Amino acid sequence: MIVIMFVQQALGNRLFILDHHDAFIPYLERINDLPTAKCYATRTILFLKDDGTLKPLAIELSLPNPGGNGANSRVILPAEQGAENTIWLLAKAYVVVNDSCYHQLMSHWY
Repeated sequence: MIVIMFVQQALGNRLFILDHHDAFIPYLERINDLPTAKCYATRTILFLKDDGTLKPLAIELSLPNPGGNGANSRVILPAEQGAENTIWLLAKAYVVVNDSCYHQLMSHWY
């Protein structure tokens, strides 16, 4: 708790989390068993810049463990070139897909 408060004070409440992990993880085995679809559950840490835009700082991609206990997760950090940049761009694409699907479900189906 002390560390969280220190980070919030140091950054002036500029960190945000876009968390679609728990909403998607129960469905990933069924989605990923399909021959034409693959998906990850995502969590994204965003930083509010002075110009009012959000900059992603890290993306967690998760897949369910076989057998249903927990998840295998990997944290992806921004990169400017090479294979790491391609992985970063793909991770951002998964975040956009999760966010769009979550929005559609919550705003239009419920």
